[in-house]
Amino acid sequence: VCNDVGECLLNNGGCSPNAQCIDTIGSRTCSCNSGYNGDGITCNDTDECLTNNGGCSSNAQCTNTIGSRTCSCNSGFTGDGIS
Repeated sequence: VCNDVGECLLNNGGCSPNAQCIDTIGSRTCSCNSGYNGDGITCNDTDECLTNNGGCSSNAQCTNTIGSRTCSCNSGFTGDGIS
């Protein structure tokens, strides 16, 4: 009798610490978490601020953070940085 091995149970299956390991029959797949890009084995931070000011208001400053971004209103404006 041969049983499937849970590859993800040990060391995240060899996937990046910034990725999800998904067990498949006889193997596993790796998928980068939100805010990261790559093949799942290697995941790099995505600079969300490079596209559309990171979803921040046009009257706000987008600051890239590891795995995400923050939005801060420019001087003279109030709000959450998104609106």
